[in-house]
Amino acid sequence: MPSTRDIRRRIKGVRNIRQVTRAMNMIAAARLRRAQAKAESARPYAERLSAILQDVLASGVSTHHPLLVERPVKNIGLLVISSDRGLCGAFNAGILREAGRFVEEQTAEVRLLTVGRKAREFFQRMEIPIDHSFPQPSRDVRLEEVGAVSKQLISDYSSGRYDQIHLVYAQFLSILKSEPSVIQLLPVPQPGSEERTVPRTAVYQFEPVAEELLGTLLPQYVEVVIYRALVESLASEQAARMVAMKAATDSASDMIETLTRQYNRVRQGSITTQILEVVSGAAALEPEK
Repeated sequence: MPSTRDIRRRIKGVRNIRQVTRAMNMIAAARLRRAQAKAESARPYAERLSAILQDVLASGVSTHHPLLVERPVKNIGLLVISSDRGLCGAFNAGILREAGRFVEEQTAEVRLLTVGRKAREFFQRMEIPIDHSFPQPSRDVRLEEVGAVSKQLISDYSSGRYDQIHLVYAQFLSILKSEPSVIQLLPVPQPGSEERTVPRTAVYQFEPVAEELLGTLLPQYVEVVIYRALVESLASEQAARMVAMKAATDSASDMIETLTRQYNRVRQGSITTQILEVVSGAAALEPEK
């Protein structure tokens, strides 16, 4: 049985850990509020841009733009968006599992691209080659950072390195739930009118001509899709970390209670033993009658 000194040492260690997890929970909650605001504000912008793009395509414009044309699929680029740090529950595991499922379902060769250290290190341990490894954006997710990623992907697709490019990211649904999702980035999908999220209220004439608009809209659309995936992944990561640290803090509190009860039992047993020893010693010193 451990001594009271050992138990006190364990209680002190668990209390220190609880302080850390509680602080991380509070930090994650603060970062989540900012990331959630970004994710929620990115959705209507992305939906409106998608609606404008659909309006341009519905005007009868030629769809032979390089970012729209579908070609036989021999090589697929898969951009896996993970986090740089752990301690966020099953967040990264879910992303990597979804990426593995996607790769297994494809008949074409899948070549990997990563955002974040966790995905990069995982594939390196598995000895799976990575074509590009992009750094995790800052917590503000600036458009300049997203632009570097989108330009590289557009360049690789336009050069024929990939025939399709897909994204794997964590779609933010609520604080308690996120869902690993795979979406096609390139060629830019051309959804039908039944898939519109923003209703069409008029028929537009475009100036300059629609073909010129596509040259601007399509790269911007790719950038916005990547931006939305990054901010939703960031919000999902912070939510997962907040929940994980709350669970760790609660577990630490339970462990402290258990150790405290154990300490009291051991201390009580020690005191009882000492009393018995004193009584026995006193009895031994009494003269025999």
